[in-house]
Amino acid sequence: MTRAGLWKRGVCASALVISITGCGYTLAGRGSFLPEHIHTIGIPTFVNTSTQPGIAELFTAKVVDEFASRGRYVIRPDTAGVDAVLSGTVTAFTVAPEALRGGGNNEASNQASRYSMVVRAQIQFHDEIDDKMIWQDGNFALRESWDVGEDSEQFFDQQNLAIERAAEEFAKTLVSRILEAF
Repeated sequence: MTRAGLWKRGVCASALVISITGCGYTLAGRGSFLPEHIHTIGIPTFVNTSTQPGIAELFTAKVVDEFASRGRYVIRPDTAGVDAVLSGTVTAFTVAPEALRGGGNNEASNQASRYSMVVRAQIQFHDEIDDKMIWQDGNFALRESWDVGEDSEQFFDQQNLAIERAAEEFAKTLVSRILEAF
């Protein structure tokens, strides 16, 4: 390719980049559609109305970590003197067998080999300066599945790891939806 051809290709590529960035596109997960005046976000510990003890504290901590990792906002554990408040209630935590391992001819000996967990929450993100709701979801849900080995004692170890993964995914999904206006 000639030098003029390379130059022309470079100019076209630059024009494309400028047109895309000028239209408001950002890298997925890094944009923000929040009002410019929001700098400090209060994230008090979520309320837990589910049957799983400690779930709200874990999910809140992961959401705080995810917001903090974005580097744009100061996160506080309370609602005093903040620009916006993210509040939530973990409403349900269910675990159910998803797949069974055969136990021969005796159906009673069938054991679960895979479980699934569903966590549901009600989430509100409120602009305290303009006194308006920015984002809310009354049935924010996340599902996680995990396999259990032959040893049934592994169930709780695997469940705890699944809860940790679910909390991380919950936080990433929630923060992305809020920041990207989904």
